[in-house]
Amino acid sequence: MIWKPQAAGALAMAASLALLAGAGARFVPGGSAAGPLARILDSLAPWLLGGALGLSLGAAALGLRRLGPGLALAALAALAGLGALHLRQSLPALPDRAPDLRILFFNAYSGNRTPAETIVRAVIDTNPDIVLFAEAEAVAAGLPLLQKHYGFVSPCSPGACQIVLAARTRPRRFWAMSLNPVWPGRYAVAEIETASGKRVFLAGLQLLKPWMSGLAETELGRLTAQLGWLPDPAVAIGDFNAAPWSRTLSQISAETGMATARLPVATWPVGAGRFGVPVDQVLVGGGARLVRLSPFGADLGSNHRGLIAEIALP
Repeated sequence: MIWKPQAAGALAMAASLALLAGAGARFVPGGSAAGPLARILDSLAPWLLGGALGLSLGAAALGLRRLGPGLALAALAALAGLGALHLRQSLPALPDRAPDLRILFFNAYSGNRTPAETIVRAVIDTNPDIVLFAEAEAVAAGLPLLQKHYGFVSPCSPGACQIVLAARTRPRRFWAMSLNPVWPGRYAVAEIETASGKRVFLAGLQLLKPWMSGLAETELGRLTAQLGWLPDPAVAIGDFNAAPWSRTLSQISAETGMATARLPVATWPVGAGRFGVPVDQVLVGGGARLVRLSPFGADLGSNHRGLIAEIALP
């Protein structure tokens, strides 16, 4: 079986590369030459490390009795480290708590061919308290329908329709701003008062792809400054284009104290369903807690699934 040593060596090499990418990408700064590739890989870390584990076991089965198990143990250790990181940066849901607020977030996707009113009707049917659209130009034609069901819908005009927020009653305060100079208006904040009189600051956002070196780092710095400024309790929900265990979300967590969901929902690509990457996030801080998190809108023409987040407030 002359092929076995060659196949074992190839599997070991592939396992080593997957292990290096899965364990090391998050430590590579975005401004470096390898930064753009690292930002792609760090969101895929669990899949890369799982692949490294399988490949190393295959190498062991084909005769690499020391290197194969050694690589397998290294992959297990890296997976354990990634899990520990996620535990530190996340909070479990509290399904026994009564939610004070139901928030629906949906990246409608600017190239969406689904009629805008179809998307808006699907949103209305879920009856959320707050609706947040990213790439909202895709639903602009359906916003008059949304205005019939919500007392406040934020402005949307041609060329300035990125984040749209709808609420049952007018927020105490609302503002939108830009985090980068290329795609403006992708960050909005509302001070919401619930029917029971509780208040929360809610931020809706869409970040650049984190591998867009230069712009992405500047935008992330501005975002952490803005989120860090929000009074407690606070919730941030949107398209972060990065997984909870990525360098991007680690920086946000470290600088703002906000936590991601312990059990995130896979949102991209929509065709992968529950096996996709959770790049759309809900972050909570200042005593706000996630009660339930579920997907939305897989059949509505976007390349992302949306999120329905039920939030309990202190």
